[in-house]
Amino acid sequence: MALTISQLRTFKAVAEQGSIRAASRVLGIAQSGITQQLQNLESMLGATLFTRTNRGITLTALGQRLLQRAGTIIGECERAEQEMQQLQGDYAGEVTFGMTTEPLVDAFAPVLMEFRTRFERVAVHLRTGTSRMMIAWIRKGTLDFAVALVSKQTDTADLSVTPLYPSDPVIVCRAGHPKAGATSLAELVDCTWVTTRSPNLTEDPHVNRLSHLFESHGLPPPKIIATVEGLYETLHLVGATDCLSLESSIVVKQGPFASALRSIPVRERAADQNVCLLQRAAMPLTPAAQELATMIASYTRTVRAR
Repeated sequence: MALTISQLRTFKAVAEQGSIRAASRVLGIAQSGITQQLQNLESMLGATLFTRTNRGITLTALGQRLLQRAGTIIGECERAEQEMQQLQGDYAGEVTFGMTTEPLVDAFAPVLMEFRTRFERVAVHLRTGTSRMMIAWIRKGTLDFAVALVSKQTDTADLSVTPLYPSDPVIVCRAGHPKAGATSLAELVDCTWVTTRSPNLTEDPHVNRLSHLFESHGLPPPKIIATVEGLYETLHLVGATDCLSLESSIVVKQGPFASALRSIPVRERAADQNVCLLQRAAMPLTPAAQELATMIASYTRTVRAR
C-alpha cells in the first residue's frame, strides 16, 4: 500500500491540533475514522508517530520528520490543483510569499492593492522574517517565493535568484540620540544594540552582519543586549531606548517609525547585499504567484529608478 493524501491530511491535522477530538472538528470527520486512519498509517510505515499523554498527543521523532514531509506534499498538491484552475483562466486559490524589511516597506501596500483589483479571488498571505528564514521556507515548500536579501555568502544553489536592487543598510537610532552625529563606527563601541535572529536555527545569533561589520574594522564585538524575531519589535526598542540597530535606510524614510528614528552617518558600510526575488529553481510558480512576483519586481525596479 502507498501513502494517501487523505492519510497525510489527517495526520497533519492531529499533529497541529494536538488531539483527535480537535482534528475531528477541523476536518469534519468522526473520531473513530481519524483513529482508524492513524492506526493504518502507523501499521503501514511500521513506526510509532504519536505518543499519548495526559495532556494530549505529541509527535515522536519519526512523527516530526513525517510532518515536515506531509506539509510539503500537501502544499504541492494544493498548488497543483490551483495551477490547473488558473491555467484555464479561473484565478482562485492562495499565494503565500515572504518579504524582508526593504521590499516590505517599499512595495507591499501598493502592489497588494493592484493585485487585489486584478485577482479578487486569490488570497494573499505574507510571511515576514530574516532572509535565512525565507530561504528555509522556500525549500520546505511553505512559500511560493520570497523577496529577500542575498549576499555572496548566501547558499542559493538550488534556488532561482533574480536581483532587483542593492540593499542600503544603515545604523539607526532614536531621534535625539547622543550618538546621532557619529561619523565612525569606533564612536559606537560603547553603545548597546538590538539585532534580529532566526527562530529554530542553531547558529550563534550574534554571528551576523553587525558582528561582521565590527570585526572587519578591528573593533570589539558589539554589545548586543537583545535579539528579536520581528522588525516591529526591533524598531520599537530602538525608538524607545538608546539601543542601536543595523537596518535598511527605508525605515527612517517611510513607515510608522520614520519620524522617531534617525540614521547615524558613519563612514563604514556593512557588506554588500542585494534585494532579490527567490523561488525554487526546479518548480514553476502558479500563474497567480507568478503575476504577484512579477508585479513586485516591476514596482521595486520602477521606484528605485526614480
